[in-house]
Amino acid sequence: MARPKIRRTARIILLSSCTLAVAGLFGAVVRQSWLTNSEAAEVVSMEAQGAEILHPMTTLLGEMVKAQSTAVRGEQVDAEGLRKALASVAEVDQKFGVALQTSERLDGLMAQVETAITRGETGRAAYDTYTGLVTLTRDLIRRIGDTSHLIHDPDLDSYYLMDAAIVRLPAAMVFAGRASDLVTLAGGKALEGEDVVRAAVARFGVSAAAEEVNDGLTKSVDFTSRSALGANIAERLDAFRAAADAFAPPTMLAELANTVNAATLAANANRVYAAANPLGHRLLGELQALLEERQAKLAADWRFTAVAGGLVTVIGLVMLWLLATRRTRTGPADSVDVPSRSTPGDDLPVGSLTYARELFEAEELVHVGRAVRTRTRGNGDAR
Repeated sequence: MARPKIRRTARIILLSSCTLAVAGLFGAVVRQSWLTNSEAAEVVSMEAQGAEILHPMTTLLGEMVKAQSTAVRGEQVDAEGLRKALASVAEVDQKFGVALQTSERLDGLMAQVETAITRGETGRAAYDTYTGLVTLTRDLIRRIGDTSHLIHDPDLDSYYLMDAAIVRLPAAMVFAGRASDLVTLAGGKALEGEDVVRAAVARFGVSAAAEEVNDGLTKSVDFTSRSALGANIAERLDAFRAAADAFAPPTMLAELANTVNAATLAANANRVYAAANPLGHRLLGELQALLEERQAKLAADWRFTAVAGGLVTVIGLVMLWLLATRRTRTGPADSVDVPSRSTPGDDLPVGSLTYARELFEAEELVHVGRAVRTRTRGNGDAR
């Protein structure tokens, strides 16, 4: 009887160990999935914050470029427009500035803008001053793209939206304004010295940025699961390409050898950043929509992981409970000492053939014993 008892105990221990092992392995998988999901959700949240603050930053860059051209022409800078654009950035920065590490840079930029407004410089001095301010603004935009992880986005559709919105379009706006300002500074004369090169580089920069924006957005539309993306950006993209072509036509190198009409170039420059700014906002909006879809998918994955983990935990607890209950029921019977088999059937299943046979043999022994006693008494009486 000891051997069956050992087998049952070993079986229970083995089943319990397997159950605990499976539960442990599944728990490790759930934990890893949970951590991965949480990290991905955090990155997407940071990207969404970056996209939100880039809206007012795009507006601010446009105001900076216009202020530079206005000051170079000797006209009154729209100080109220600059302050309003900075205030919009500061408002969003109050929510996300710490996480995106933008507050200190923004404070420095605001101080320098106020200084430039107070000085009221014109001509070459204004060009130099506002060129520095525009560079600081672009650096802040790149900083936001870096700290928000937008520039590290692995998905092609969102990556090319980001690239066009925070790299290519800002470059086109800045180059358009710079070329126009250099022609203005020439005072109706042909460009000379370094200004010739700067203007040529700026106009080529607008043309190259337009091509890169078009190519990147084409890839974004090709690879995205968001079917409305192409239709949503088509109109503003066409307007930007038309403005860029007017500012930097194929014949621009020949034109730079001659006197360029400052008013015409300034008007074309205005068309460039007037088209680039709304396109940038539209691209950021589409980027936010993609990030919202990604957040929803991560939330669904998180719920599935939580539910699956809970169900497996419950199943594991039920299995352990069943094993423990079975052991409790069989334990007392297993612990009783087996008496000697003086009484037939003590350790045999009741109703089995073996039990019946031994019981029958025991009854026969009883009858034989009675017969022997009766015969012994009879023999004694006869004597």
